[in-house]
Amino acid sequence: LTSYATLLAFIAIGLYYMFSGRGGEYDVGYVIESISPYTFACTGIAAAMFLSVLGASWGMFITGVSILGGGVKAPRIKTKNLVSVIFCEAVAIYGIIIAIILVQNIDAASEDGWNRENNYAVNCYNGYCL
Repeated sequence: LTSYATLLAFIAIGLYYMFSGRGGEYDVGYVIESISPYTFACTGIAAAMFLSVLGASWGMFITGVSILGGGVKAPRIKTKNLVSVIFCEAVAIYGIIIAIILVQNIDAASEDGWNRENNYAVNCYNGYCL
């Protein structure tokens, strides 16, 4: 039911744009060009930090469960398995460091270089790749 409503909404919006003379605005390329490249850069930085912390927390969960399970059967192995928890913490710290480094690399675009026709594609490519 939800997918049919979404499809109907896309068709209705598309027909509205087509009959109102703004059919060129109902395009994926138009939407991507209208979004600032800094939005994609900041989204990538946030994803790098979020996914590294999420992966580290998942790793700590898995290793913590195995340490507790192994500690019940053999109490002497509890301290030996703490190295894996330290590695999981290192993954989170590395992700945060990478996010900080990427934030430092975002610079403001100059208006004179942005408006030139030959630099537009290069600037868009650099912004989307960052």
